[in-house]
Amino acid sequence: MERFRRWVVVWTVWAAVPTALWAAEGAGTRAFPSLNIAVGAQPVAMGEAGVALVEDAYAPFWNPAGLAHVERAQIALFNNAWLLDLRQNGGALVRPLGASAGISAHLTYLDYGELVRRDESGAETGLFRPYDLTAGLGLGFRVSDRLAVGLVGKYLRQQIDTAKADAFAVDLGLRADLPDRGLAFGAALQHLGSALRFDGKSYSLASALRVGVGYRAWEDRAAGALDLLFPFGDDPQLSVGLSYLLGGRLSLRAGYRYTIGGNDLGAVSGITAGFGLLLETLVVDYAFVSYGELGPTNRVSLGLVF
Repeated sequence: MERFRRWVVVWTVWAAVPTALWAAEGAGTRAFPSLNIAVGAQPVAMGEAGVALVEDAYAPFWNPAGLAHVERAQIALFNNAWLLDLRQNGGALVRPLGASAGISAHLTYLDYGELVRRDESGAETGLFRPYDLTAGLGLGFRVSDRLAVGLVGKYLRQQIDTAKADAFAVDLGLRADLPDRGLAFGAALQHLGSALRFDGKSYSLASALRVGVGYRAWEDRAAGALDLLFPFGDDPQLSVGLSYLLGGRLSLRAGYRYTIGGNDLGAVSGITAGFGLLLETLVVDYAFVSYGELGPTNRVSLGLVF
């Protein structure tokens, strides 16, 4: 009973604080939108639902509390062929610290492709290549057998032609498990930090609150997840996903991502699917994500477990 009361208090605080922040933030210009591009082919294939289940090299991107559940060291590399020739690449390293904690380091790079530079008269003066760079360190640990918390600190650099801006941000994570029922609950406050300044103007980060629940069944062969994403000053998003492990090697995944109020690019724009292949110490994951009228994107992740 005492543990139940503690969970109620914790979840009440986690629900009240971000709601107030979200209301105060309001709509406005957000910098560094690449922070909200989902990373990791496994949770992406499950409709971008992963705050309560991810506990591998992608935990620092979804919920740093998942680092407390990392059982083996892992190196992951990922490629995201995103929209309009944008490409995101990166890597992450996680390592357990005993049986109740884990640490992480990650790096991501979003390439916006070549753009044409023009002078005031509109004449072309050359090409430039904007980019977003993120580097982070994380720690997650268990508060009790069923409750874990985590923190990720991030350095951000954005360059647009000759203009550069730097910022720092943190992610805060919480996860509660009911292993006897196969349930896990997760919450993460993401991208809370300083503003980026260009030409004397400040632009706040694309901060968000993510909460969700995950369920594992049949000796972890099947899993389901449901996430709610609340971008500060933007429409909430609902994500649902399922996965099933066949023969101990092949995982099949599918999901759907829905923006409350309607998907702007049509109903099919929320469809996701993919698979994972376990080859001894190598993990290969693929995700297909539909963006409706803009076409699909493909994510590939490679993981080495040791």
